[in-house]
Parts: sequence; structure tokens; C-alpha cells
Amino acid sequence: MLGTRELKRRIRTIHNVERVVDAMEKISAARLSREKTRVLGTRPYIEALGRAVRYLATTDRPPHPLLRPSTNDSSLLIVIASDKGLCGAYNSSIIRAAQEFVAEHRHRRLHLITSGRRLRRFLPRTGAQVIRESIPHSEPPFDTYADELAGTVISLYLMEQIGHAYVLYTEFRSLAMNRPVLKRILPVEPTREKLPLNYYYFYEPSAADVLDRLLPQYVRLSIWGAFAEATASEHAARMVMMEQASVNAREMISDLVLEANKLRQANITRELSDIVGTAEALTRKGRKGVYA
Repeated sequence: MLGTRELKRRIRTIHNVERVVDAMEKISAARLSREKTRVLGTRPYIEALGRAVRYLATTDRPPHPLLRPSTNDSSLLIVIASDKGLCGAYNSSIIRAAQEFVAEHRHRRLHLITSGRRLRRFLPRTGAQVIRESIPHSEPPFDTYADELAGTVISLYLMEQIGHAYVLYTEFRSLAMNRPVLKRILPVEPTREKLPLNYYYFYEPSAADVLDRLLPQYVRLSIWGAFAEATASEHAARMVMMEQASVNAREMISDLVLEANKLRQANITRELSDIVGTAEALTRKGRKGVYA
């Protein structure tokens, strides 16, 4: 059984931990508020741009080089994880999804571009060619990274070194529900759906010229949006984990304080018993002396 001094030391230690995780929770909450605004503000634009590009792909004759199917069956996968831990199952979910993708494409040549130091243990097991590793993305904006990656993806596709390009990231939905999403960037698949009645596209100067400008922009924004979604999901996961850790720390402190109070009460009871026993012994001894 722990002594009073050891219990007090543990309570102080857990108090310090509780203050740290509470501060981390507040930091993640502030960053999540900023990233949530960014994601929810840009997601409709990226989705609308994707619809426009897929619709324009059906009108392009001859097809744009980025729409033309490649004879190369190799694939490029961009995986986005985090640089830090303490975010629950965020990294493990992405790694599990990446492993499934690698297993499904094991008969093809695979190229990887990774973002996040937590993926370093995953890379040697894939057998894939790593083009670039650990792109930092802990702090937005992601413009520079998105431009570089978009240029790399487009160059590899135009040179027919890859036949498909994908990005794997965690899509932000809410604090409690964020899931890995695999999105194909290239080639863009033409839409098979009819546009709603209130959708009309007018091209100036021509559909081919518009598509030539929109396709690189679509690739860039798809990558940029993946980084934004992943960052918001990471902050949400860390906020939830720090909140749970704070609750657990308070529960442990409560249990230790209760145990310390019980031990203190037991010590007081024992000391009182010793005092009472000593007093009774002295009283009996005094009576014997009187009668003698």
C-alpha cells in the first residue's frame, strides 16, 4: 500500500499532466476552429470545380493530355499523415488504408509521396519507390506544397511514368467522425451524370482552352484540399484525445485523493487508539499504586 508521501507525489504529477493536456486541448480547439472555417469554405468550390472539369472532359475532342489514358499501369499515391502523435487512431487509420491500397496494387509498380513523420515505419514494408518523404505541413498555408506536388504529379503523368495518381487523406466531418478517403486525381474521369436543370456552362474562348486552364488548377486544389482536410482532422482527433486524457487525469486525482484521505483517517484512528490505550494503561497502573 502506498504511503501518504507517495500519494501526494503522484497527485502532484497527475495535476501537472492534467494542466498540460488541458492546454493542448485548448490549442487544438483554437486551431480546429480556424481549419474548420478553411475547409468548409473551400470544399464547395473544389467540388464545383471537379464537376465542371469532369463535364468538360466529355466535350474535349481530341482529349486533353491529362485526360488521355496512359499505357503505363504504375500508380502514384500521396499519403498524408501527421508529424506528431497524441491524436488517437488518426495515424493508424491512414496507415491501415495505405496498406490496403498497397495490397490491392501489389501487381503494379507503385510510387509514394508521403507527408508526416509517422509514416516512416510504414514505408520500408511497402516495397514502393519513394519519390519524396516527410513533406512538412503542420502549419498552413499549403500553397507551396500543393504547387510542388501538383507540378510533380502532372510531370510524371505527362511523361507516362505513372498511369494513375491518388491522394489518401483523412476527410473532416465532425469531432467524432473522420475517415480516410482515397481520391483519384489523374486521369480525370468524365462525368456520366446529367447536369441539373439550373446548371449551364458557357465557354470563352473555347471549351478546350478553359479545360487547359482548369485541369492543372483542379489537380493543385485537390492536393491543397487534402492537406486542409487532413490538418483539420488531426486537430479534431487530438482535441478529442486530450479531452479524454484530461477527464481520466481528473478521475485518477479524485481516486488518489480519496485513497489519501482514507489512509490519513486510518493513521488518525490508529494514533487515537494508541493514545487511548496508553491513557488506559496509565490509569490502571495508577489505580494499582493507590491500592498498594
